[in-house]
Amino acid sequence: MVSFFTKVIMFPFSVVYGLFIIFRNFLFDIKFYKTVKFNKKVISVGNLIMGGSGKTPHVEYLVNVFLKKKDNVSVISRGYKRETSGMIILSEKDNFRTAGDEPIQYFKKFKNKVKVIVSENRVKALNVNETDKVDVNILDDAYQQRLVKSDMNILLTSIKRPFYKDYIFPMGMLREYRKNANRADLLVFTGCDENLNEKERDDIIMDVKKYLKINTPILFSQVQYGEPKKVFGQKIHREIIGVSSIAYPDDFFSFLKSKYKLVKTFQFQDHHTYKDKELIKLIKECDGDVSILTTEKDAVKLCEYKHLLEPYSLYYVPISVSFLFNDSLSNYLGE
Repeated sequence: MVSFFTKVIMFPFSVVYGLFIIFRNFLFDIKFYKTVKFNKKVISVGNLIMGGSGKTPHVEYLVNVFLKKKDNVSVISRGYKRETSGMIILSEKDNFRTAGDEPIQYFKKFKNKVKVIVSENRVKALNVNETDKVDVNILDDAYQQRLVKSDMNILLTSIKRPFYKDYIFPMGMLREYRKNANRADLLVFTGCDENLNEKERDDIIMDVKKYLKINTPILFSQVQYGEPKKVFGQKIHREIIGVSSIAYPDDFFSFLKSKYKLVKTFQFQDHHTYKDKELIKLIKECDGDVSILTTEKDAVKLCEYKHLLEPYSLYYVPISVSFLFNDSLSNYLGE
């Protein structure tokens, strides 16, 4: 929670940043910047807040829905924090350094099934797919990408950090003002408790619907943790060390604590690139029968440190999303 004093200090900077955002959106609204419409279906997934809101598992949910429909799918991301630039169509030679952690996760999970592209210029990537065997383009982290005319604009917000209780950056963590949620065709509250009841749901809907277009569908999703999968090692020990570089790892660590004897946690910033010295410090805690459990997004990075981690028991916990109240994202995707 940001203190009142901090809000006062940050207010002038938020005004300047906010004016820039207002002006940028105004240029799109008056058609000064032209929006490009593509023949192939485009679905954008994003958020208003800086930081995690569950984009990756929701993108994977969409991929699975369209794969079941026998569609040819492409995921397009800017490849945040990659060490390269320009457009790259991912192949076996790529890793998190060349493509970013989330795109390489998509590539590994849907290998030979999905075309994954990283590009700062989404229009360029979409133009490539216009002439390729692609039916559906899913744009990751693209709510602010207004150069592209999306067929569906999906806005995500964490139920624990809803956008309508936050403030514009740097006073808060909003990339845009709350009212800009009205560009969404569908809103998903992520990270919900499975015991969320209808009264609580209805209260949330009353709070948020004033920011949305009339009749915008509002959905509620929860995270489901799968069985751990091996990166290195032969088995998972009862005592574990939790390692995470995701934005909000509290739920992940709570899950580990509920299943194992969690003896220590290592928490790094979102999209962190690990250094050898950090991992050496980590493995010093692994004497005896202790395993390292991490997130799927971290696993695609830690697997590149075989020279340090191969002798140890390292596993990751895959996640997926499901929807509450007998309504799901798949109901709104058309034929």
